[in-house]
Amino acid sequence: MEKLTGKKILVTGGAGFIGSHLVDDLIALKNRVVVVDNLSSGKKEYVHPKAVFYKIDVRDKKISGIFKKERPRVVFHFAAQPLVDEARKNPAETFEANIMGTVNILENCRKANNIESIVIISSDKAYGKSDTMPYTEETPLRGDHPYDASKSAADLIAMTYFKTYGLPVVITRFSNVYGPKDTNFSRIIPGVMEAIIKNKEFLIRSNGKMVREYTYVKDISNACVVLAQKTSKNKGQAFNFGSNNVFSVIETVKKVQDILGKKIPYKILNIAKNETPDQYLDWSKAKKKLAWQPKISFEKGVKETFAWHQSLLK
Repeated sequence: MEKLTGKKILVTGGAGFIGSHLVDDLIALKNRVVVVDNLSSGKKEYVHPKAVFYKIDVRDKKISGIFKKERPRVVFHFAAQPLVDEARKNPAETFEANIMGTVNILENCRKANNIESIVIISSDKAYGKSDTMPYTEETPLRGDHPYDASKSAADLIAMTYFKTYGLPVVITRFSNVYGPKDTNFSRIIPGVMEAIIKNKEFLIRSNGKMVREYTYVKDISNACVVLAQKTSKNKGQAFNFGSNNVFSVIETVKKVQDILGKKIPYKILNIAKNETPDQYLDWSKAKKKLAWQPKISFEKGVKETFAWHQSLLK
């Protein structure tokens, strides 16, 4: 499709952090959007008022009725248990949500037989640990802890539905995403924002040396739109989406401190378990094949994120 407009689109997890940004962008492009979300981590107030909303878990077999009623032509699958620590504490629930939830959506797409694009949201965590950085799309998927493995498995299963059934599947693998609407304060950037606004010490669970890549949520939403538009030429392919913002945890804290001009007292706890030391992506394939690249600087993204958190927390 040349442009993603005038389509009936289903977004699972559309009340969540990234999904709700995408829903806003899809509606701005004059699409009719259906949101499926169980609100376990998403918020109903994040859902655009013009979207049709169903409160339902993606594992629920009744979702087939939504596919039959709404007949979407494009599907974005965000819905997942999104937290590494929660996955460590409740692995079975994470595997159920992230793997079988994905299977249920793909099965409904297979039976619908009218889908133009299925965008499966994976993660850089699907790669697991690697001796070579940055990850390319050819890096093996070998997550070795519950969250990572759940993303590896769902990613591989999605590819199975392309190879076996010819479904128009494309896969995104994002770096760490930050921006407004992320209220998981165990994550670095939301946690830093909360510490500044509430004037409290920021607790770093790791040793502070772990390296991550940070991409602004609006750039990620745009990546999803571009990939859906270009699915027909890229079926069965995965794409990394990232930025040039590759920092250690302590570097991230100091950069936010400099951008906002606010002192951030922090304490290193060094209690993180099952974390990968370094994770960042080579996203040159997306730049070459999709003509995509991030547009929003870290400075602008941090300022917009801080303004949103100020309005939320004060």
